[in-house]
Amino acid sequence: MVRRALLLVIAMMLAIPVTAAAQMTFRLRGTVRDNDGKPVAGVKVHAEAIKGFRGEQFVGQKEFEVTTGERGEWVILGLTSGVWSFEATGPDIIPQVVVLPVSFTNRKPQSAHGGALPWDLPLSVRRSKNEALTSAANAAMAKKSDEAVAAIGGLAGDQDPEVLCAAGELALLVRQNGLASAIFNQILQKDPKHRCGTLGAASTALMQGDLDLASKMFWTATEAAPREQKPALGAALRDLQAVAGYK
Repeated sequence: MVRRALLLVIAMMLAIPVTAAAQMTFRLRGTVRDNDGKPVAGVKVHAEAIKGFRGEQFVGQKEFEVTTGERGEWVILGLTSGVWSFEATGPDIIPQVVVLPVSFTNRKPQSAHGGALPWDLPLSVRRSKNEALTSAANAAMAKKSDEAVAAIGGLAGDQDPEVLCAAGELALLVRQNGLASAIFNQILQKDPKHRCGTLGAASTALMQGDLDLASKMFWTATEAAPREQKPALGAALRDLQAVAGYK
């Protein structure tokens, strides 16, 4: 009986480092700006885990939400390794949705700053007078999925790639990944290096679990991205390229 209890204690002690490693947390900073480059205060930035470390089942706190400050800045504490969806939503804006791997193949932080990720995530929301787009955005943010899908579908015939890109991100927001994929592919057929189209296609591929396609799309998206966004997308690309070493 004593021996069994001793073995149980030893097993529990051995398990502690594994659990701690699995729950290593990260801090991510970012900003939210509008399509004129102005910081936007009062935007909700919602992070949701899609997959866990190296695509495994996610373990830990799955959702976080913060609100941007006066300069559009935000900080999320407690992220763990995996694939995360980042959604910027708020009144009078068209949301942005970006899906990224976060230390996907390495549970331990690379930074000496207490788990701070070595890159920031700048998000960009749109201000639009397009009534159909605004209606679709309001339905998506209200989680009225059926209404949102119908409105997004009505935007699929628009010739403006920026409207299409916003529609694709709204489809991601309501988790209609097939619809998002079709919309982003429509953009890329006309412009294979479209900045928002490539990032949207990469995000959709991650949502659908297609890591190879996501890696290809992040490669193109990183080349097309503005300077401030390149570190985040470059980190995503390196994370996905490292996955091949574990297959």
